[in-house]
Amino acid sequence: MDKVVEISALSKAYTQGHEQILVLEELNFHIAKGEFVSIVGPSGSGKSTFLNLVGLLDDVYSGEIRLFGRKLEDLSEGEKAALRLKNVGFVFQFDSLLPEFTVLENIEMPARVLGQTDPGRGLELLRRFGLEAIAHKFPMEISGGEKQRAAMLRALRNSPALLIADEPTGNLDRHNSGVILDDLRRAAGTGAAVLMVTHNEEAARRADRVLRMAGGKLEELK
Repeated sequence: MDKVVEISALSKAYTQGHEQILVLEELNFHIAKGEFVSIVGPSGSGKSTFLNLVGLLDDVYSGEIRLFGRKLEDLSEGEKAALRLKNVGFVFQFDSLLPEFTVLENIEMPARVLGQTDPGRGLELLRRFGLEAIAHKFPMEISGGEKQRAAMLRALRNSPALLIADEPTGNLDRHNSGVILDDLRRAAGTGAAVLMVTHNEEAARRADRVLRMAGGKLEELK
């Protein structure tokens, strides 16, 4: 399988006063095209730090990170920003939809940033996921589960090779959590590599592989 992310000997430390706090220690990791991988672990274990590094939101570390075959330390800041915008989608615990825009307009936002807006593409995404009925509604007019699904479609709008989901079911009930997990599985089925972190071990087991982060290290559970 094609590797989307390859990580070797990744370490990350923060300075706190006169002390160095090691958050990630000598991690090795990979995820391939079409694979759904989840990472579980307690708060403060380094999960979000890890996602920030993989998602090009942080660039202070030791070791090697390759995204789409490219070594990150060889890229300029502009190249990293372009790579993130075109190839990485993000879904967070909070949907962050813009209330003054319709669902369709929110989904189109990443394409507008690239100057490639085409509402037909957004509508096709909504149809594919069975959400065409909310296309022209505003966020205040739809449910919490629908908002989170719309946020996921926004993340998928530019057809990213990597979809990063940080606690995507954290604010949802059991039913809507299941729907979101089905959607993530569907996204992997289209060829995206889906990387999710969660506190919910039941949700994590829906992935192809489950890893636990603890003590700055990753251990494969499934």
